[in-house]
Amino acid sequence: MSIAKAIGGGLPLGILLGRSELMELDAGSHASTFGGNPVSCEAALIVIDEIEKRRLLEKVTLNGEYVLKRLKEFQEKIEKIGDVRGRGLMIGIELVKDRKSKEPATKMLEEVLVRCWKRGLAIIGAGKSVIRICPPLIIEREELDIGLDILEAVLKETEK
Repeated sequence: MSIAKAIGGGLPLGILLGRSELMELDAGSHASTFGGNPVSCEAALIVIDEIEKRRLLEKVTLNGEYVLKRLKEFQEKIEKIGDVRGRGLMIGIELVKDRKSKEPATKMLEEVLVRCWKRGLAIIGAGKSVIRICPPLIIEREELDIGLDILEAVLKETEK
């Protein structure tokens, strides 16, 4: 059993990273409430090992490209999608009232979030009118397709 599972997961961990010329700090000026906790550090190492063993970064890259491609196809059909952007599986879909004015479609965002939720798809908003997609890194392609199909149907419904 992993340490994270043994103690219930949810181990906070704080780190500070930067280029060497930025990291010349006085002693104590880089303290962190959660920095250096040996149990959290061990749990983090276990998580990193799992990420590498499961090749999750490669999977995330491929799945992210796939999702972006599908969403760009949605954008061609749905006028209220102003922009699609992201990296890996952190993706945003900007909803606009009009592509020329780029005025945020805040009410549409609210409607999309509620309708998706009622169909079993949990997505969240970001900013005034952006749908944020950030599924678990271990998500399978079939699960992505189910979610994207729900999202596409809801976007088409709410566009009207």
